[in-house]
Amino acid sequence: MKNDLHIRTNFSASASKEWDYTKVLKKCQEAKLNRISITDFDTCLFHVINKLTDTSSLFSGQIISGIECDVCENGLTFELLAYNFDPFKTLVWSYETYGTLEMRQTKIKDILLKTAQEKGIKIDTTTPFNGKVDFGHKYVYENMKSCPENEIFFTKYNISNLTDFYNLSTKQKDFPLYVNMNEVFPTVKKVVDFIHSTGGFTVLAQPCKSKNKDNIKFLLEISKKYGVDGIEVYHPTHSKEDIKFLLDYCHKNKLIVTGGSNFNGKPENMDVGIANIDKDENEILQGLNL
Repeated sequence: MKNDLHIRTNFSASASKEWDYTKVLKKCQEAKLNRISITDFDTCLFHVINKLTDTSSLFSGQIISGIECDVCENGLTFELLAYNFDPFKTLVWSYETYGTLEMRQTKIKDILLKTAQEKGIKIDTTTPFNGKVDFGHKYVYENMKSCPENEIFFTKYNISNLTDFYNLSTKQKDFPLYVNMNEVFPTVKKVVDFIHSTGGFTVLAQPCKSKNKDNIKFLLEISKKYGVDGIEVYHPTHSKEDIKFLLDYCHKNKLIVTGGSNFNGKPENMDVGIANIDKDENEILQGLNL
């Protein structure tokens, strides 16, 4: 069975705006996938649409309800994937918890700009911000880059791209533009408790992506503490060593094993289908009767 349980559409801020759900479903059909989950960031709008309309002409396989939830613990932001929940209840909850994409990204942008002003960091704000399509961190980063006096700042903190800036501003408390994302995102417990209340299950997303052993240990410990049900073992950023480590951890702790492509319609994430999986591997979501 060919699965992919980590796919995004343009309902996610980080995905290409060209890839709406119809185009994504057609791609999954062309790839001959049997089972998929659309896991947009902080919304399950697609799965409500899927309940109200017939998408079988676009994709004939099984579609499991999914969402990728931003969470924050002790100032560290990461993601939980959730599956097999009630889409209608979860859409209401996600709106109450995260707001709309526009609300969320505008809030992040405002926090960053306020912090920059307090620290005396120059940012060109003449460019209009549209929270429906703009990413808060991207807006601030690009408008900092347009100010030549910030070159010293980028050099000092070894920032060469948006990913560097995002990671520093969300994970390094001593970074001048650090944002405590607890002001924006919920805790692990809040997400797990809600998803469980709808009959769904939660999965720690791509824990080895950071390659920071202390962070990986923290993510596994906090997930175990609050009853996360599984781990995304197979992911494009996971090496064979990462996969072996995570599989052993799942077996030892009786956790669900999942995997996905992290497809988002951008050049670096254009493939669908589980990444880094051995042909004889068959334990993805085994025994859940989905």
